[in-house]
Amino acid sequence: MELLITTLPQLEQLISRLLDKQLLALEKLLRTSSGTTPAFTVAEAEYLSTNQALEFLHLSKPTLNKLRRQGLVHSYAVSNKRVLYARQELVQYLQSRAR
Repeated sequence: MELLITTLPQLEQLISRLLDKQLLALEKLLRTSSGTTPAFTVAEAEYLSTNQALEFLHLSKPTLNKLRRQGLVHSYAVSNKRVLYARQELVQYLQSRAR
């Protein structure tokens, strides 16, 4: 047995990646078992995790948190530690910044 020492942000990122992998596996399973394409793919998901939102917006976590506090980006709390972002709202934010 190995002991793994990590920081909280590293642990959150690891959990998010594991969840993303599990969602991809579930999508694949649904696709093969039903013989049809699911209504949406993970890449086109309506809601993004914090890490996915960071990649989508090309921002750092402190910047995203600042935008959230300023009300420029809205988030949805799923649990005490998990926050989701609506993809369409992120697209609207990017479009408003491009003007």
